[in-house]
Amino acid sequence: MKKIIAFAICMFAFCPLGFCEEKEQISTLNVDTSLTSDIMPDTAKIRFYVSNQGLNVQDLKEKNDKIAAKAIADIKAKLNQYEQIKTIAFRINNVYSYKDKVRIFQKYEVTNGFEVKLKDLSKISEIIQIATDAGVKRVDNVNFSIENSQKVCNDLLAKTAKNAKERANVVANSLDTQILKVKSVNPYCSLTSGYSQPVYFNAKAMDSASIEGESRPVIESIEPGTINVKTSINLVYYLK
Repeated sequence: MKKIIAFAICMFAFCPLGFCEEKEQISTLNVDTSLTSDIMPDTAKIRFYVSNQGLNVQDLKEKNDKIAAKAIADIKAKLNQYEQIKTIAFRINNVYSYKDKVRIFQKYEVTNGFEVKLKDLSKISEIIQIATDAGVKRVDNVNFSIENSQKVCNDLLAKTAKNAKERANVVANSLDTQILKVKSVNPYCSLTSGYSQPVYFNAKAMDSASIEGESRPVIESIEPGTINVKTSINLVYYLK
């Protein structure tokens, strides 16, 4: 009992009225910085589709294969070692009509699809023209990108981090203090293309009554535009 009373007296001596002074708070500085840059894309991917309808699946497949094979062969002749073609689709679908809410089978639709990856963007219009001249019925939207996007992000993030540190120093100096080490860092990077290429339908190829050898529509020049790169960094520094 005496020991307990003695301990209570000691605590009161160090903490009058039961209140002790709180430990000094560590000050921090939170800085948000962002940068944007417009970069020319270096890669384009174009998707092509060959589709025919009828009652004989084998005949439809052979017709598609003939068109696709010619288009692919003609396109390959224009590609360099860094460009390629790959198959992306093969579908056989049933086509129905409806009468009095009853579904009635009409025919089959067979679709072949392939994708062309280009590094020389000046060839886009030429490649689309070659495909449609061979009888390709649909050209899907052209996708532009930067192949080594990680490097682009890293380079811009480095500049963003430098700007964030400079801003932190300016604020700290104006408050008559100094930044110490980093408490936390949260980087962010995004790439956005503002370009949207509409889907192109080869109307002449889709018309089964079109005359063999009739000239196809000329594909006009397609401009890739730029890729918008945005980076941001949230830095939290300890202050002296």
